[in-house]
Amino acid sequence: MRKVGIVLLVFAIGNLLVAIIASVSGETYAAGSKFSSSLLLGAIGGLLCYFGGKKDTSNQENINRSSPQESSIVKESPWQEYERLNPTKAKAIEEITERKMSLQSERDVQEIISSMERWARNIGCQIQEIKTKFLQTYQSTFDNADTKEILEHLKNTKLKEEANRFNISTQNTCTHFMIKWLTEILQKEAALSANNHINYRNKMSARDLVISENASLQFVQNPNTGKIFFVCGSKKGYVSPAALENMETGSLDDFYYAEVSNNKGNYVPCLMLVNKQKVIHSLNVEADHPVSNGVYTDYTGEEILKKELEIRNRLCFLMKYFIQTEYCELNEFQELEDLAIPIANAKSCYEDNESMIDICKKYGLDYANILDNATSLIVEEYISLKSKSDDDLPF
Repeated sequence: MRKVGIVLLVFAIGNLLVAIIASVSGETYAAGSKFSSSLLLGAIGGLLCYFGGKKDTSNQENINRSSPQESSIVKESPWQEYERLNPTKAKAIEEITERKMSLQSERDVQEIISSMERWARNIGCQIQEIKTKFLQTYQSTFDNADTKEILEHLKNTKLKEEANRFNISTQNTCTHFMIKWLTEILQKEAALSANNHINYRNKMSARDLVISENASLQFVQNPNTGKIFFVCGSKKGYVSPAALENMETGSLDDFYYAEVSNNKGNYVPCLMLVNKQKVIHSLNVEADHPVSNGVYTDYTGEEILKKELEIRNRLCFLMKYFIQTEYCELNEFQELEDLAIPIANAKSCYEDNESMIDICKKYGLDYANILDNATSLIVEEYISLKSKSDDDLPF
């Protein structure tokens, strides 16, 4: 259309030139005729050029508008397509895997989608419910104490089995996410346990550490195992995190504590060693004879007091290290100074010119190790004790 208009405009210009020449030559009638035709052709040509140009512009705009849509459809990734077709599932997959799926490779996207849909189908739930249902089933089936062993089995066996069976990467398997979630459970339990121990220590005050100087220290040997316990009649005291782990159930009043003394005559609890009822059960049921047969001594009363003082001094050595390590984060040194020899400058009963801190560092000691070996260290000189009467026992 536009081209026809241009041709007509050319003819119109030609007629206009002829009209001008005819007018100059005096041919008035011919000039008027040519002038009229040039105007008509020019008008028609102009209209055709105008509308023809507008139509071409409109066609180009339509082409331009359609091109991006065609381009976007061609370039859409597998994840974009899945997200467009399954928005709820796509959101759930990103939430439970904690992965930005748009940043994953095409293969990883396909493998993860396949694993999540297969898992949801096998356990009969929606994808967003997989984690919750898996953990509920696990906790109702297994004991938390088995988690470490189960994790090892998943890592060493099931992870590779699933990857090989479905020909996918191990990080995209259902087993991978099982391992991830069970590991999170262990980490939360460990953190909760640590916080509980710290909170328990924060509730204790210096006054709780003071015990009557009339409390008596006793030693009991299990004839069946040869293990020696030392217990006392007091029911107040500090219970360490390691001790709490061994307490099982029951009130603190059911437990007995070893004690130490400082040079002011005050007694400070050191270690929780044994449940009173557990000692009685151990001696009466396991050894199958009376409690009295499990206690020995060949010291006179004066010698026992002397040995007790010596043992209390040794416990004091352990206690100073124990307080140092357990209370260093609580800033309670000022209170503790009223109960025991100052920790930082305390000297050992066995080495001169060395502080408790230096000795512990020198031998690489830690509280857990001391707790495990405290009994044998403290009662090594009492192995040959002879029998003592039931009346002397704290229970």
